[in-house]
Amino acid sequence: MEVENIKIIDGINDNNKSDIVKWTNEKGRNFLEQWAGKSLDFPLTESQIDDLKNIYSIFCENEFVGIIQKIRKEHDNIHIGRFLINPELTGRGLGKRALIEFINLIFQDEDVNSITLNVFDYNAGAKKLYEKVGFKVVNVTENPMKKYMMIMEKGEK
Repeated sequence: MEVENIKIIDGINDNNKSDIVKWTNEKGRNFLEQWAGKSLDFPLTESQIDDLKNIYSIFCENEFVGIIQKIRKEHDNIHIGRFLINPELTGRGLGKRALIEFINLIFQDEDVNSITLNVFDYNAGAKKLYEKVGFKVVNVTENPMKKYMMIMEKGEK
């Protein structure tokens, strides 16, 4: 699969919701927590995805490959998360390209000057990806599990 043509589309359709449910439930409870934190229950259902606001679909060459979410806006910061790429397609640079595309989309808003996200310590691959595209660790919490809060300021990527 060519990684050049990544598109981020606002929203998610029913077919793509069922893909997210399938990918997640096949991988198990720990996988759900890894990409969604503690906010969603296992097994994942489409109705739980319906409850997520500001969810974006990720396409590569018109194939649905994942999701990402703007979780909240605080002042001039957008906090993102719930970033998931089809587990069968990881390791091909898709996540990096999708994340860069999403960052560029967010920073088009003149009122946004930073993006933050959280990543669990055990999710070393994701943390490495975030660092590679320009996020920096600004806070570490240990309770109940070690996780990092990371930030990217506009103009630093």
